[in-house]
Amino acid sequence: MANIIIADMTLHYDGRDLETRPLGGTETSVIRCARELARRGHAVSVYTNCDRAIENEGVSWVPLSHTPPLRCDLFVAVQQPWLLGFVRKPKRRAIWVLWPVSQLKHYKNIWRMWLYRPIPILISQYQADTYSPFLPRANPRIVIPLALPDDVRGHEPRAIALARHAIFASNPVRNLRRLVEIWAASILPRVPDAVLNVYGVTQLKPGEDAWKSWEGSVLPAGMPDHVKRSVRVHPSAIRAGLIDAMRDSRVMLYLGHKSEAFCLSLAEAQALGVPAVIAPIAVLPERVIDGITGFHHADPARFAEAAVALLMDDSLWRRQHEAALDYQQGITWVEYAERFEKALLGDQLSINASL
Repeated sequence: MANIIIADMTLHYDGRDLETRPLGGTETSVIRCARELARRGHAVSVYTNCDRAIENEGVSWVPLSHTPPLRCDLFVAVQQPWLLGFVRKPKRRAIWVLWPVSQLKHYKNIWRMWLYRPIPILISQYQADTYSPFLPRANPRIVIPLALPDDVRGHEPRAIALARHAIFASNPVRNLRRLVEIWAASILPRVPDAVLNVYGVTQLKPGEDAWKSWEGSVLPAGMPDHVKRSVRVHPSAIRAGLIDAMRDSRVMLYLGHKSEAFCLSLAEAQALGVPAVIAPIAVLPERVIDGITGFHHADPARFAEAAVALLMDDSLWRRQHEAALDYQQGITWVEYAERFEKALLGDQLSINASL
C-alpha cells in the first residue's frame, strides 16, 4: 500500500484531541481521514503543530518542526500553499482545500500553486464553481464532499415535537450579531418562549456572561433583558454535548459567511434531523434542501418568518425533521477514504495489485 504524508499548520493538535476537546472542521476532518486511510492499510503520517511524535489509531503524528522524509507516494498539504514544498520529492502532490479557494490565487500563494502544480481536492460544488481560471487545474476535477461521522448519522425521528429552541453553532463572528438583531426584532416577539442557544468556538469560560463580554461586538448593544435571557451563549462543548444540543433544537439559524467552504456544523445538524433556516451565502445552499429540510432566505423578514414557522408549526417541523433524516445523511468516512484513495492513488494501487 502507499506511504502517505499529510501536513497541516492550522492549530495545535494531534489525533488524541478528537475525543478529548472541541476542534474545528479542518482538524476533525484531517484526523478522521488519516485514520480511515490507515485502516485501509496505508502508512499515514500527519505533521501538525503538535508537541511530540506519537502513534494514535494507526496514524503517526509528528511535529511540523521535524524534518520529513525526502520522498513518499502521496503528499497532501492541507489548505496552505506554503506547505507544498514540505516534502521535496513525493511521487504525487495534492492540496486539500478545506477553506474557500479564493485565497489560493493571492499573490503570495499563486506562484507556489504554479511551481508545484498540486492536485486540488475540493469539498463542495461551490469551491469548484469559484476556482480561479488563473490556477492550475486537475482534469478531471476532484470534488469529494466531506463525510459525516457515525455519531450524527442514522438517528430515529424524535417521538414528540421539541421545545421552541433554536441553535446557532458556528464562530460568533460569523454574523451572530445580525442574527440576534433579527431574533430580537422579528422572531422573539412572535414566539415569546423561544430560546436561541449559541454554541461553537465561543472562547467563554464557565460562568462567564457573554453579554457582559461581547455586548457591542459580536452581540448587539442595547438589548432589553428579556432578549438577553432568550439568547443563551454556552462555553464550547465537547462533541457529545454539542450533538445533544443539536438534537434538542427545533431549528438551526445561520446567516452564513463568505468563508464557508462546506459548513460541517450545518451538515451535521441536518443529518441529526434539525431543519435549518439559512441565508443563501457561499456554500450554504448545498447543505439545506430549500422547502424540504429548511429554507433559504436572504431577506431578513422572510428569514424570520421561516424561523417562526418552524418554531411554532409542529406539522411543518415534523415534515422537515423527517426529511432531513431521510435525505441528509451524507457519506461515511469509510466512503470518503475510498474516494480519496481512488482519486489520488488509484493507478498506483492497480499497478501494485498486478505485481
